[in-house]
This record gives sequence, structure tokens and C-alpha cells, in this order.
Amino acid sequence: MPDTLEMQEYLESYVPDLVGKFLAEKPIPNMEDTTFTVQVTVEGEKSLTFGITIKNAREISVHPGGLENPMLSVSLSEEIIARITREISHFTTRKQYDGVTNAKGTLTVEAAMPGDWVLPVTITFNGAAEPKATLRGPAEVMSKVMAGQISGPEAFMQGQIKFEGDMMFLMSLGSFL
Repeated sequence: MPDTLEMQEYLESYVPDLVGKFLAEKPIPNMEDTTFTVQVTVEGEKSLTFGITIKNAREISVHPGGLENPMLSVSLSEEIIARITREISHFTTRKQYDGVTNAKGTLTVEAAMPGDWVLPVTITFNGAAEPKATLRGPAEVMSKVMAGQISGPEAFMQGQIKFEGDMMFLMSLGSFL
């Protein structure tokens, strides 16, 4: 997105419409009476902050300026926001919702992408800066871990992903990851 106005329009209308369509096509069972909140800061020439609320895995709303006490706070660069929008829409299940609700701490993921660039994503769970952990590895491997095709401990033992920081915090994210 070359300028701030396009990014703002993207976050205020395109992202909610896209995520809403994916949720309508593939409703997520057992999500009644849930509210998922995430605050996204897009860093670029001019930083933008937006809160996103998803109720019952069906209703999505965007709040310019952010949210008070979001469940997750994510900071991303303008270049990567478009690349991950589709993945986010397929990410929420009841197990992951419950995991996010109970998590406290900050996780940094450094995914090595094709083309020799790294996708850095920092996720703060429920406003807690500590404990901290960092995961590093190829995006392909991390996608397999997230999809349940390979377990995190298995990927670690095979040297496919590396971590540093608080091991107990990282292990507590097992239901989320």
C-alpha cells in the first residue's frame, strides 16, 4: 500500500469484508458467546492503529485508533499486511480462542520467507509484555506447525525451528500454536 489513505481504507473496509466472507463461507463451530479482539499497528511512513473485534466468529468490526485492553496487539509493516490477511481469516477456532484468552506475554515470530526476507511479527497476549519468547524458522515449517501437520516440539527437535526466551511461556501457547 503506497500511502496511508490506501492502508486506512484497506483496514477499515477490505479486511473486514474479506474476513467476513471467509467466516460466512466456513462458519467456525462452537464460537457462540465469544468476543475476540486484536489491535493492529501498521508501521510505515505514518503508523496507523486499528482495533478489530470479532463476535461469535461471525460479526467483524474495525475501530480506528485501537481498543482498550485487546486480547492481542500486533505490529506489522505495511509491506506484509496484504500477504497475511487471508491467513488470519482461517486462523480462529475455539481451541485457539481459549488459548489466546488465557495467554499472557509477548511472542515474536521471525518467519523466513521465500525470496530471502524475514516476516517479523510481534504478538502481545492480553497486554502482558512479560514473559517473552522468540520463534525463528522457515515460514513453511511454521505454517505446518500452525496447521497441526507437525508438532512444535518435533520441529524444534529436528532443528527446523529455534527459540529463545521463556520456555514455559512458549509451552503455554501450545493450544494457540
